[in-house]
Amino acid sequence: MSEVRSARKTRPPVFISAPLAALVEGIYRADTPIGLIREKGNLGIGTFNDLDGEMVLLDGKVYCLRPQGDAEVIGDEIRTPFALATHFEGDTEEFFADPVAEAGFEHAILDLIPSSNLMYAIRIDGRFDYVRARSVPKQSNYLPLAEIAKLQTVFEFRNVAGTIVGFYTPTFLSGVHLPGLHLHFITEDRTRGGHLLAAAPNGVTVGVQHAPSIELGLPMTLDFLTMERTRDMQADLNKVER
Repeated sequence: MSEVRSARKTRPPVFISAPLAALVEGIYRADTPIGLIREKGNLGIGTFNDLDGEMVLLDGKVYCLRPQGDAEVIGDEIRTPFALATHFEGDTEEFFADPVAEAGFEHAILDLIPSSNLMYAIRIDGRFDYVRARSVPKQSNYLPLAEIAKLQTVFEFRNVAGTIVGFYTPTFLSGVHLPGLHLHFITEDRTRGGHLLAAAPNGVTVGVQHAPSIELGLPMTLDFLTMERTRDMQADLNKVER
C-alpha cells in the first residue's frame, strides 16, 4: 500500500438533501430532483422517493439499483428524499495491491481517514473477490425504516470489477447522516449493484477526499415540517444499514 497522489486544494462541501433522521421516521417522499443532486457533485449515494431503489451518483450519472441488483440510469426529473453528493477529485490515492479479507475491509478504509472529526468522500475502483450488497422494493410512506430490513433483498458478487462510492461521517453528525462508513457498489459495466454490506478487494485504488463543510437541505414538505422524533435512530439504522 503506498500513497501515489496528494493534493492541498480547497475542496467543495458535501451536499446532503435532507437529514437522515427524516428517513428513519418513515418520511420517504421529498421534492428534491435528481437534477439538483447532479448539480451538487459527480459522486454520491442515496435513495429515491418511496425508497424505490438504492442510488449511485458516479461520473455525473445517477443510477438506480433495483431490488434484484439491476442498475438503470435515472432522469433529472425523478425525486429523492435523501441523497449526498460532492465534486470528487481526491485528496489522496492509495493502491491496495494485495487481497483484503472481508473482515478487514472496513478497518483498511478507516486507516486512510486522517481525522474522525471530518467528513470524507470515498471512491474505490478495481477488482473484488467478493461483494455482498442489498436493495429494497418500493415502500409506502410512514413505514418505519427499521421494518424495511425484513423486506430487503441481499445479493452476492464474486470475482467482480466495479466501484464503491460513499462517505465517512463523524459521530456528532448522527442526526444528519449515518455515522462511520456508508458505501454503495456498482459493477464496472454499470449494470448491477446495491448498498454495500461487505467486500473483499483484490487490487483496488482508493481515493479519499475531505469535506471542509456540509450543505444541508431542509425539505419544505408538510411531512418534514410536522415530523416528530419518535424512533431510536441508531438502533433502527443498525437493523437496516449495517
